[in-house]
Amino acid sequence: MNDKEFSSQFQSLLVPQSEVICSPKKNLTGCLRIAKDIVADLYNAIQKWNDSHIRGAQCVKQIAILKSDNRELTTQLEDYLNSLYIIVQNLRCLEEQFALFKSQIRALEKIEKKSENIFLSLNVLGLAKLIESIVDAYREEFKVKEVILENIAHSKNKHEVMFYATCWTLQANITSDTNFKLELILLETGHLKICT
Repeated sequence: MNDKEFSSQFQSLLVPQSEVICSPKKNLTGCLRIAKDIVADLYNAIQKWNDSHIRGAQCVKQIAILKSDNRELTTQLEDYLNSLYIIVQNLRCLEEQFALFKSQIRALEKIEKKSENIFLSLNVLGLAKLIESIVDAYREEFKVKEVILENIAHSKNKHEVMFYATCWTLQANITSDTNFKLELILLETGHLKICT
């Protein structure tokens, strides 16, 4: 196939530029501003979640080591359990923020009934579905973290405590699909730049 045949089979694709990407220095107002702020707040909350998750994983690892060596409650084990409790309370605050973001985007969806894209390829309904999906994943993961906190100290053997430690570290509800959706809304709203 030569170049002429190849170029005649394909047409150029024109991607509409969103107001957010075209004029990043311009102050946004209305629906665009609210949507972009919700996405920024969600991203910041997820960064705090990740920090707490890592600190919690370190606590859970130490709890697993101590519980594997000794089934009795020691002061060191109690200190790690108290630290884990504080971390889960921080996650609870973030989970409440996630619920707020979900209600904010639902309210925006009710106000903005236009089906046209507000960003590169998403309208408000599409953005709302993505945010709700991300929020639901983190809220489900919070429930797992609570169960781990409530049960890890009472684990009967090494296998049980290792199961709880693995569950904390794995975060099975937060999948690569969840991370992809987060990256997508960050790109759509102009928080991440598209590399060309």
